[in-house]
Amino acid sequence: MNKSRDELAVFQSRLRQIHWLHWIALSAIVVVYLLLVVRLHPRNFFGLSQDDTLYFSSAKAIADGQGYVSPSIPGTPPATKYPVLYPWILSWVWRWNPSFPANLSSALTLHLAFGVAYLIAAFVFLRRLPGISSTAALVLTAVCAVNPIVLFLSSNLMSDIPFAAVALSACIIAVKANEKEARARTTVFSGILSGLSILIRAMGVPLAAGLFVAIALRNGWRRSAVFAACVLPFSVALLWRSVFLTAKLPPVASSSCSQSWRMTWLYYTSYAGFWRADVFSNDVFWQTVASNLRSILVQPGLYFLKGTYVRPAILAVVLLIVLSAVAIRGLVRLAKLSGWQPIYFALAFSILPMLIWDYSIMGRFLIPFLPLLCAAIWTEVRQTVSNLWHTPGREGGADRKIAAGFLCLSGAVLCWCIGISWWGEIHAVARISESRAALLDEKRAAYAWLEQKTARNSRILAYEDASVFLYTGRQSLRPVIFSAAGVYRPDVLNSELACIISSAKPLSANYWVVSDDDFFAEWDPARSRAHEREEEIERMIHPVFRSEHGGVRIYKLDADGEPAR
Repeated sequence: MNKSRDELAVFQSRLRQIHWLHWIALSAIVVVYLLLVVRLHPRNFFGLSQDDTLYFSSAKAIADGQGYVSPSIPGTPPATKYPVLYPWILSWVWRWNPSFPANLSSALTLHLAFGVAYLIAAFVFLRRLPGISSTAALVLTAVCAVNPIVLFLSSNLMSDIPFAAVALSACIIAVKANEKEARARTTVFSGILSGLSILIRAMGVPLAAGLFVAIALRNGWRRSAVFAACVLPFSVALLWRSVFLTAKLPPVASSSCSQSWRMTWLYYTSYAGFWRADVFSNDVFWQTVASNLRSILVQPGLYFLKGTYVRPAILAVVLLIVLSAVAIRGLVRLAKLSGWQPIYFALAFSILPMLIWDYSIMGRFLIPFLPLLCAAIWTEVRQTVSNLWHTPGREGGADRKIAAGFLCLSGAVLCWCIGISWWGEIHAVARISESRAALLDEKRAAYAWLEQKTARNSRILAYEDASVFLYTGRQSLRPVIFSAAGVYRPDVLNSELACIISSAKPLSANYWVVSDDDFFAEWDPARSRAHEREEEIERMIHPVFRSEHGGVRIYKLDADGEPAR
């Protein structure tokens, strides 16, 4: 008896040791993740997406006691484009250190804390899936940590990583809330996390709806009612700001550019209004749905492989389709093994708005579900290998050896292509960082000129408009916003290119800032044609400021919003 007790004690001691080793390994993964992000110099990306600067300028307004407004936009309208939570979190950076751009380091540190939380949530989620050991969970967490898209989003002060951390945590707690013996507080906690995800991104609404349905189907109306009651206040807060608060469109005389100006204003003040005007007014609803469906179906593969870096192109296409198919098949297999867990409902409901949204950025939208997709691929590959391994020798024979050889060769080719793709993507992100760093000194010189040479109430047209505000205090707007419908309808893009600085007159803009990296975030041919249009206008006018190497120019605008000659 004593011997059995001693053996049990030794076994339990070894389990605890293994448990701690796993957390030590996870800590090592987190350290590697942080080092990779730091090596990308995330400060250089500030302003690249525009979202980050809008978040940070609204955070400044909150810290200054102005409320949740868009201080960078002329007229300082209510901030109705994004939910309030992430700017409110960033507002504490301004409270701690109101000196910009010195406080960017603190903001990025806070942002990376959400990245660490996301990786911890990924590990906790993965190790609880059936058939995935703690060691396998560590491997898959490492895959998420070094994924180029995760590294890129972690280097940008956007809401994607904070949303992913909170949303994935809500899905994890929802699993516990679905257990028969779960306490009410677990359901409450899951509901609160779901509500917080809503206040970070509007995509939290379908995620919360999916978790609600999962709890209702498993535990009936009582527990789902508790969950809904916790989510409701957050949903009402989002609805109130995005629907009932509106920013009045500044008046403008009717012209051929009136619609372009209206789209630009809606882009800043109402995502829902912009979507309606873009998709329905331009009659591209079904083209949008078809394109987004294709993007969703191949996105699992795109997390691992980009055709830009793999040659020949046909090999990249085949591997991309195979990877996506394996992921989808693995999702079904996982669901059969573990039952339909809340995260499956969250994924299904989240896909619905993705199908109709005009900005097809599935790599960002599906980031909360990346650990699930990794687990699906792992499960499907393991099952395929298991089926091959357990094929009876007499029945399999030479066929099994041929299949095993083919599988090994295919796996080696796939791993090699993924490695090449990730290496290329990470280096491409690093090059973007370097190019922005090279131009940053010239931009800062332009901002210094605006601050010293222009009146405080001057209004500026600039592609990185909120950056202009943060550096100079001058309110600013982009020259034009390209409708996503231009991807399908060249006539829409043509009309917007013709109105490339049409925002100047209704805003009474005084200056136009032009930079060599303008329109970087646009698609081609919008990017290249916009540059051509800028150069066409610039050939006929003279700048009032030109940076040392000519990468940034500033032009004076007259009362009609036209460049002064």
